Amino acid sequence: MTITKSTLSKIHIARQQLGMDDDIYRGLLARVAGVRSSKELNTRQAGAVLREFERLGFQPAPSPKAKGKPHNFSQLPAEIGVIEAQLADMKLPWSYADRIARQMFGVPRVAWLKKTEQVKAVLAALHVEQEKRGLLASVEALCEQLGIEHPEQAAGLEQLPKDWKRQRPILKALVTALQDIADARRAG
Repeated sequence: MTITKSTLSKIHIARQQLGMDDDIYRGLLARVAGVRSSKELNTRQAGAVLREFERLGFQPAPSPKAKGKPHNFSQLPAEIGVIEAQLADMKLPWSYADRIARQMFGVPRVAWLKKTEQVKAVLAALHVEQEKRGLLASVEALCEQLGIEHPEQAAGLEQLPKDWKRQRPILKALVTALQDIADARRAG
């Protein structure tokens, strides 16, 4: 049985990644599989060649299918693509969106949401998380720029609540206070 185009591509990617010239590559094929061309490989031989490439240091790229990505991705509302982009931007797995769906609607997976409004609600929750992370990054950057170790100093507070890093109103107020301090230092 001949190998798939995907397997053939993987073999050629491995060859390139390892920087093998043609003679060394063909020698490996002959030694491992008894052939001189990858087009002559059967499935078993191709597996042996790929294992040999990995032994030599080839690191296959992760599967393009993101871990946990809904199996019915293309049948879901268009907003699912935005959810995927937000998860990627925040470097979060699909299981994060699944937890939101479970918490909001009692549905274990985003893929199982039936209504567009539900998908939009998950999207909105991810947008809030993205905003929180952006605000927190701004607070941290402004503190570093201003040489402030404790952001509550800038806000004129003695202490911030324990979970201040998760509260948008507090984060927004801190960004404003820190930005005012930065502006005043530049002006004065």
